[in-house]
Amino acid sequence: MRLSQKVLKKRFKKFNEIYFGGELVEPTFVVGGSKWTAGEFNCKYYTEKDDDGTEFATELINIKIYLSKTLIKNSKILDDILLHEMIHYYGYYMNYDIQGLHEDYFLGMAESINKDGYNIQPYYED
Repeated sequence: MRLSQKVLKKRFKKFNEIYFGGELVEPTFVVGGSKWTAGEFNCKYYTEKDDDGTEFATELINIKIYLSKTLIKNSKILDDILLHEMIHYYGYYMNYDIQGLHEDYFLGMAESINKDGYNIQPYYED
C-alpha cells in the first residue's frame, strides 16, 4: 500500500471528525521504512503545574505522526495504526495522558472506537 500524504490527510480528517470532535490540528505525516514500529506519535509541548503539582500541557508544537510503509500493508492496518496514534495525540491535547501510555485512557478510547470494527491494540503485531 502506498502511504501518500493525500490518503493520510483524508483519513486523518475523517477520523478526527468522527472520534475526536474535530479538535486535532493536522500533524505532519512522516512515512518511513521502520521494520520495528508501525506508527509513532511525537510532539514537543510546554507544561505548567496546577495548584496540587499536577503537570499539564499548555501548548503542543512540532506535531508528527510517523508511519511505516514496511509494516502497514493494507488500508485496514493503516486505519488501526493511524487511530492508535490519534488516540495518543488526543491524550496529549486534552491532558488525559501526556506520557503516551497504554493504560486506562488509551484502552478506554481504543475499546470505544473498536466497537466500529477497528482493531486498535496497545502494541501492533503483524
